Amino acid sequence: MMRRWLEGWRRCRGLEPVIEYSDAYAAVLRLPGRDRELFTRTDEPATVERLALSLMEDTWLTVTTQAGDRVAGQLLAAGARPFEEQKILMSIELQRHPQPATDLYLLEEMADGVLGSVRLLTPDGGVAAHGMSAVVGADVVMHDIQTDPAHRRRGLGSVVMGALARRAVEHGARTGLLMATIDGFHLYRKLGWTAEATMVTASGARLGPVRGDLGPVLTGG
Repeated sequence: MMRRWLEGWRRCRGLEPVIEYSDAYAAVLRLPGRDRELFTRTDEPATVERLALSLMEDTWLTVTTQAGDRVAGQLLAAGARPFEEQKILMSIELQRHPQPATDLYLLEEMADGVLGSVRLLTPDGGVAAHGMSAVVGADVVMHDIQTDPAHRRRGLGSVVMGALARRAVEHGARTGLLMATIDGFHLYRKLGWTAEATMVTASGARLGPVRGDLGPVLTGG
């Protein structure tokens, strides 16, 4: 499931195809302090330790696991910098996804091949909420769901998610996948999404644990 999510995530971000190794997948991001990110194929302790010890300073490592705290501790012990927030890999059967609507905002949908995006616009053309997705085979990966702070607590995140789910079903997708923040997790769970695993990420900069953001990922709204 993580590999399926990874393919949609990299398409949403406009990244090159991931490089496949025997123990991990590598995504090239070319961002300051995050030139590339490794995604382990297993949370087996020996593999996690070896990859953590080999990290360059500008490389991140993400481990998908059912034991987030154990993995975070192992990454720290190996000298990597685990981020305080652990993300959550979630899924849903798209036919069950709610389709809420709003009369107060204009729904704008755009598509470019497997990519799709949704924006909710105010009467004066401002963007109140937005999100994007990539359909890959029978999956759709949702990404960068955000609501402007001035328009939160109005269910707009749910409207965006519902519109993306509807488009994905029209393009043959049956399963939705996403990586959620802790805040986003509560919204998606209310919409019927199920937590599948924890995603623990660490930086190769070896200075101990840090607070941090993993970049443009899913947030609640």
